[in-house]
Amino acid sequence: MKIRKYRAASIKQAFAQARAELGEDAVLLHQRKVPHPSTPGLSLVEITVAADLPGDRVAASEIRPFFVEGGEPGHQAPRLEPSGDSGAKDAELLRMRAEYDRLREEMAQVRSLLLRQAQQSVGVPRPLAGWYTALREVGLSADRVHHLLVGLDEVLTPSALERPEMVEVALVQRLVAELPPARGPLQPGPPGRPRIFVIVGPTGVGKTTTIAKLAAYYGVQRHVPIALVTADTYRIGAVGQLRTYGELIRAPLDVAYTPDELAEHIQRHQDKQIIFVDTPGRSPSDTEQLEVLRSFMAVLEEPDVHIAVAAGTSAEDARNVLEHFAVAPPSGLIVTKLDETSLYGLAYTTVRESQIPLAYLTTGQRVPEDIRLAQNVELAQLVVRMARHRLAQASSRDEAMAVPPGGLYPWAESQALGIGH
Repeated sequence: MKIRKYRAASIKQAFAQARAELGEDAVLLHQRKVPHPSTPGLSLVEITVAADLPGDRVAASEIRPFFVEGGEPGHQAPRLEPSGDSGAKDAELLRMRAEYDRLREEMAQVRSLLLRQAQQSVGVPRPLAGWYTALREVGLSADRVHHLLVGLDEVLTPSALERPEMVEVALVQRLVAELPPARGPLQPGPPGRPRIFVIVGPTGVGKTTTIAKLAAYYGVQRHVPIALVTADTYRIGAVGQLRTYGELIRAPLDVAYTPDELAEHIQRHQDKQIIFVDTPGRSPSDTEQLEVLRSFMAVLEEPDVHIAVAAGTSAEDARNVLEHFAVAPPSGLIVTKLDETSLYGLAYTTVRESQIPLAYLTTGQRVPEDIRLAQNVELAQLVVRMARHRLAQASSRDEAMAVPPGGLYPWAESQALGIGH
């Protein structure tokens, strides 16, 4: 057995040198910070590493430091000369080896126990145990994660199961397969029979801003004749907000205080191709006001109703929203505020459980930039890529805290996950 000490600017660099010299069987015994030999105020990381090498005989003179200046390999510090009685040194090495063997055995037992418990509790293939935790952390339920992972070893080879990018592709395919076909873009109606596009949903989910984004896109960028109608006369500033957007995109705005007025405004704009209708936000538990909203929907002929749900809404709250805001048969879901959460599994669960086609995703407040046509594969990729990001973070934490028995694993640095607009 060889026991060596290495010094470097970071633990990552020290590990790299240990693995290069001692191989994959190296095991960390100790780590500490030491003063930089030539730069006052700076420190280095010193690690003590052991490895079994066939035919090697450990002597006191073989314990030496290894200093890497600025992370560059090859600058070896002066060799440490043995001091004191060699018998005492040999006894110390024997004690260290015994301690090393004991720790290695305990770590192997703990690791085996944890992996066995993970497999028994969720029934997933051993290489995917980390994925189970990561997918749960991004908002998917335990049952859904179990369903996704079980049997994945039958479609991926053992080597593919160890590669996160291969697992990602397979998981995305499974997630997409459980969603209804996406809604597709809003299609303008012919003159004389305009499309009546209505957004309903609870307070604070961004209905008015979403209306403004779509109106700006169709009215300004596609030059489609449009009109705006708002029935949101309860929220302070709601009418003024939409009126400002209407003036900017040169679209007429009417305010409907009653269902009859809403019907009149719709009739007045039969020359348009799209009429966007904004509605007041309500609590899903406010049954009285929801009945009022239902009475507004009743005067519309074939309204294109979309329910808006914030991306970070819990599964239980989302079910409540979809149940109580079904004031007319919904034709699509709009997932808003995707930029305000990392629990993309919640949004996925809302679409999967409701089986209402996904229509649009919003990712910020900018009008009209922060909205895009939804694609099922994009939502699935957000879920899996965030889970993969969490998996990488967990691996980095594990490697920073302890070296697994049997060798030093490659040091994984997590990368930030971005959402493109």
